[in-house]
Amino acid sequence: MPPSAMPPRDGDPESIGGHRIVGRLGAGGQGVVYLAETEAGDLVAVKTLHGPPDEVDAARFRREAEVLPRVASFCTAQVLTTGTAGGRPYIVSEYIEGPSLQQAVRERGPLRGRELRRLAIGTITALAAIHRAGVVHRDFKPGNVLLGADGPRVIDFGIARAVGGEATGGGPVGTPSYMAPEQFDDVVAGPAADLFSWGATMAFAANGHPPFGADAVAAVVRRVLSGEPDVGTLDGDLRDLVTECLDKDPSRRPRASEVLLRLLGRPAGPPHSGRLPGTAAGAPPSDRLLAEGAGAPPSDRLLAEGAAEAGEDSAPAQARSPTRPSGPSRARAWRRAAMGAGALAVALTATVTVVRVYAPAEPAARPRPAATTPAPPRLSGAPAVPASTVSVPGLNAVFREHPSDPYRLTSFHFEEKGKVSRPAYVRDPGAGTFHRLTEYRDPVVSPDGATIASVYSAPKFASENNNDVEVTDRATGARHTIPTVDLPLVVRTPQWSPDGRRLLLTAVLDEDDSDEAVGFVVVDLAARGSRLVRVAAPGTGTAAYVWLPDGSGVIRRSGRTGVRAYDLGGRVLRSYQDVIANDSSDQWFSPSGRRLITVCPGKATAACVLDAGTGARQARVALPDKSVLWGWWNEDHLLVYRDGHAGVVDLNGKEVRPLADIGHEGPWLLHFTRTN
Repeated sequence: MPPSAMPPRDGDPESIGGHRIVGRLGAGGQGVVYLAETEAGDLVAVKTLHGPPDEVDAARFRREAEVLPRVASFCTAQVLTTGTAGGRPYIVSEYIEGPSLQQAVRERGPLRGRELRRLAIGTITALAAIHRAGVVHRDFKPGNVLLGADGPRVIDFGIARAVGGEATGGGPVGTPSYMAPEQFDDVVAGPAADLFSWGATMAFAANGHPPFGADAVAAVVRRVLSGEPDVGTLDGDLRDLVTECLDKDPSRRPRASEVLLRLLGRPAGPPHSGRLPGTAAGAPPSDRLLAEGAGAPPSDRLLAEGAAEAGEDSAPAQARSPTRPSGPSRARAWRRAAMGAGALAVALTATVTVVRVYAPAEPAARPRPAATTPAPPRLSGAPAVPASTVSVPGLNAVFREHPSDPYRLTSFHFEEKGKVSRPAYVRDPGAGTFHRLTEYRDPVVSPDGATIASVYSAPKFASENNNDVEVTDRATGARHTIPTVDLPLVVRTPQWSPDGRRLLLTAVLDEDDSDEAVGFVVVDLAARGSRLVRVAAPGTGTAAYVWLPDGSGVIRRSGRTGVRAYDLGGRVLRSYQDVIANDSSDQWFSPSGRRLITVCPGKATAACVLDAGTGARQARVALPDKSVLWGWWNEDHLLVYRDGHAGVVDLNGKEVRPLADIGHEGPWLLHFTRTN
């Protein structure tokens, strides 16, 4: 058992929600946090209440379950699942091995020098990310900072709230020694309150006691409201920042992003109040914020574009989920399945566009670890001028092609106007013509062009073999099927591996009231078998899994502004923070595998090009308003769609080559295969 855990007590449950209880991590007046084990043997933390909750406790519990998935994964323990057992709600989250800051200082004494600065940078980076997610913690304190191996993590969001949201009720909430003055008034505290709490926590870390004492509550409150803080041995810029954060007036406290910039020795620009989007306007912060270098925790490469800092909305205009169609429940469910499952569908006025792009048969370079510096990718040069046009049936579309093009449209399906039927077409080998399939399926052509694999567009309504993959040899016409999962799970978004030997599917729990991806399925074409890999990633909807460039793992959206890579066992390989997944395409990586394309946070429509190994941004490509990013064309050009037109643009955002004009007004989905 980890040293941070205590043995279970008499009366503790043997299991909660299928998780075997192996110890206690902590307890308070309202609930207990248990150390538990999943069926796979992984350790998790399970938080539950002592008894059936009253209205306030229930609201706080719900609040924690709601806000945690919105927060970047590097700065907190991620929620894995939630539920109710014996009338008591519970939250299962990632287990972080390590003591709390409170425990570490109590056992080892105050922090000094580099260790203290690492803590300051790590925790203020976490607060900046929390605030960028639109969340105010409201109980930041030493007991809620875990000192994990990869840096500090902020936990216990039970009294957190969304900016602009209502408080959970019950009067002042928090821990008096670390509460801001405004938290004792009948007002809803904003992000500035978290900065006050951060300052008090840093003073505790440096001195072993909070700056306003920890004796009688009345005395502590009096000192918080009218006394001067005791910051003790703090010195230099950290002393100045802590003192500013402990200002009685929240409007005079700096933002988390400003504190971080100053700790890193970078200019923070004009001062701002500690507010979040929609609450106040201020001068724009620095264009880029890179939390790295001396003293930065290993997990903290927070690459945050200034436009996405507090003061601008971080939701991308081109990554909204489509509105569910009206009509009979069967038609509604059919459409939901056929349109590529929620977050995969990119809403553009009345048209839903999903573009799936497949990799070459030869393996590409794998993203390297952050400690290495990949060689610069070879530039591709200007795209060739189109030499021919291809008319696409049903889409009222014309594609412009050249023999040297790196991609070719090879299959598609669309929804017929006024109907729920969704015919599918596959391109004939070596030709510019397409043939229609006899069933409503989602077909994809292998990288070598020899095989077609397909799944039902609406597996819930198939008469049999709902989730089987149908494999067709194009030379002989021979067919066979490979079973995958059983209902109520369904499989969607088929994608060939780079070597053409496996197929990747996203497994979704498809229910009438909600859809949620539960993991991915890897289909082995030669063995004619499949394997479901469950991944706990609540709050991410049905966003699809995408192959890594060498086929050794997968990558997927993680929360609102993050991306995670997993191995084929579902274990996290690495995370990219403060970027928005390009859910409109499978083609996240450039042909070399060294560049990753994402959507930049912020109001402006832009693509962010990242170094796939380090996460460092290489370029920000401004795009026209309401554009949809389709992915890479070659190493230094992108595919972009807007208002029925798709084109190739360079990394300055200039279109250098037209690709297609599409006139169909209903939902459609395109599959491209790489040709060279």
